[in-house]
Amino acid sequence: MRLSTSTNIASFLPDSREKNAFDFCVELCAKAGYKVLDINLCEAMNPNSRMRTDDWENYIKDISLLGKRWGVEFTQSHLPYYDVFAEKDEGKIKLMEELVRRSIIASGELGVKWAVTHPLTYYDAGPHTSIIQKKNIDYFLPHLETAKKAGVGLAIENEAEYQGQHMQRMYCSSAYELCELVDALEDATSSSGNSLVGICYDFGHANLCGGFHRENLRLIGRRLKATHLQDNFFRSDDHLMPFFGKTDWKDAMASLAEIGYDAELCYEIQEFGRYLPNELKHLVVEMSLEIGNYLISLYKEALV
Repeated sequence: MRLSTSTNIASFLPDSREKNAFDFCVELCAKAGYKVLDINLCEAMNPNSRMRTDDWENYIKDISLLGKRWGVEFTQSHLPYYDVFAEKDEGKIKLMEELVRRSIIASGELGVKWAVTHPLTYYDAGPHTSIIQKKNIDYFLPHLETAKKAGVGLAIENEAEYQGQHMQRMYCSSAYELCELVDALEDATSSSGNSLVGICYDFGHANLCGGFHRENLRLIGRRLKATHLQDNFFRSDDHLMPFFGKTDWKDAMASLAEIGYDAELCYEIQEFGRYLPNELKHLVVEMSLEIGNYLISLYKEALV
């Protein structure tokens, strides 16, 4: 098991809508000691991103060279996202779908094994989850074709339930729904040989649905391909460093050990240290390594 982090750990600038470039984030993480990273391609959602230009393929080459320069491996990514079934602006839909396509291709070029993406809630279906599942399958199948050609798998993330939400619950906030969707997608792509689809388990999202990490992970089992380690107080999606919220991390690590998960432990803690100036962001990265190594020690203890 190796420790990883999303590059968004140091992406935010205080008091600004601008973000730090990959150069800053990768260098900071590599200097602290990270050897494995999640390349956060949600960066493509920024209006000024090179992913939106005709130069996007050279941008990916630059990111690849950046990783090699600092001796880090990109094993995971996060694709851009938007509210697919609620969006009515045809121009935005066309743009976002192209950015998702480019990001899948980029993930393959960067050597990523699993690109994380979100399941989709189709609000017009109300409680009819079979309809929502069909809409998700129809949506993801073309992207899975792109992923197959790129040599990367798609890991669908468990959703969260958010306080103050007035419409309906989020699809795949239940581990049962997520497993059913992934199995249906796997059946639909079974002729491709190796599995192209799996699950990314977000501990913070699961907290907002009651926690139940051991029960969820037992159900997910072999489908688990990636993780998002983040903490909260079971009230909002805070994306805090582990042990700065209420998650029982000893139990969480034991649950991963129980199902035999041995791939990367990957942080998604962009809100922790969000407002620190760049001169102090190294403190967050260094602390994350200390805490991550402790989490891995809890995992190893559970294996005995």
